This record gives sequence, C-alpha cells and structure tokens, in this order.
Amino acid sequence: MCCNQKRVGFSGRFPLPARPPMTPPANNPAPQRQSPLVRTIRFEYVGDTSLSVMGPITRVQYKFRGKGARVEIDYRDAPYVTAVPNLRKTI
Repeated sequence: MCCNQKRVGFSGRFPLPARPPMTPPANNPAPQRQSPLVRTIRFEYVGDTSLSVMGPITRVQYKFRGKGARVEIDYRDAPYVTAVPNLRKTI
C-alpha cells in the first residue's frame, strides 16, 4: 500500500477519551473522609426559594433545596459558582 493511500483514508478525527461519570453531591451529605485528590468547596444558599446550578467544568448539577442548604462544589466549578447570586462560600 502506498503512503498516499493512508493519507487519503485519514478522516482527521480522533476519538475522545471517555470521562468517568460524576455523581452530583448530596444536598446535606453525612461527613465522609474524602480522598486527598478530591477537592471541594462548600457553598450555602441564602436565597428564599430553591436553586440549581450546573458546573461549567464538571457538568454536575448542584441543587440547593432551600435557604440554608449547603452543597459541596468541585473546586474546578467554584470560581463560576462564586459569581452566582445568593450563594456564599462557607468554612
């Protein structure tokens, strides 16, 4: 087979690597010991209704069920979530 035939058969597309599915964090999870590689930041909702925010990096949907709800947010999504009104970082 000639080299040119290989080049003609090339489509220019490469398969994307599979991403492992991420499960959304629970609204009020029980304290768990996390792996040192998993970094989250806790946010509290201070609004009057409920709120749902999709993380632009992880594509996880974070649900705040009502005022005072606390949710662990993946550190990669945290800069975006910080800009959402009525959400505050907690310690």
